[in-house]
Amino acid sequence: MSGLRRLGLDEIALRKGHKDFVVVLSDLDTHRLIGMAPARTHAAIETVLLDWGPAVLSAIEEVSIDLSGNYRGLVHRLMPQAEVVADRFHMTKLVNDELNQARNAFRRAPNDVPEGVSPEAAKAALKNSKSALLKPEERLTEKPT
Repeated sequence: MSGLRRLGLDEIALRKGHKDFVVVLSDLDTHRLIGMAPARTHAAIETVLLDWGPAVLSAIEEVSIDLSGNYRGLVHRLMPQAEVVADRFHMTKLVNDELNQARNAFRRAPNDVPEGVSPEAAKAALKNSKSALLKPEERLTEKPT
């Protein structure tokens, strides 16, 4: 555990469609699983974390949790020096959902279209624009018109 600076704390279902969850603890720098709590209760997670000892817990600088914030209080209590951040999966999902809603709203009623572009042309261009918006810029190609 020496060298652990960034901790990921996330719950996963043991079986799809079931409500049996475990909490996985991972080193965000090495992407390795370093612990598991048998339940998603604060008591179960605290037991695992306290087994690591105060030296390990005091060295943790950042803890990534999901957007619900269920574990924020636990993290602040056991690792008060650690910055709590939202995990990348949930942030990416949130941004993609917002982008999709904005794209669809504009496609249904384009208000600000560039000069010389009709609302119908703007709607047509946005109809299949999701993949172009999500694709990295270096992988975009010109589509012949």
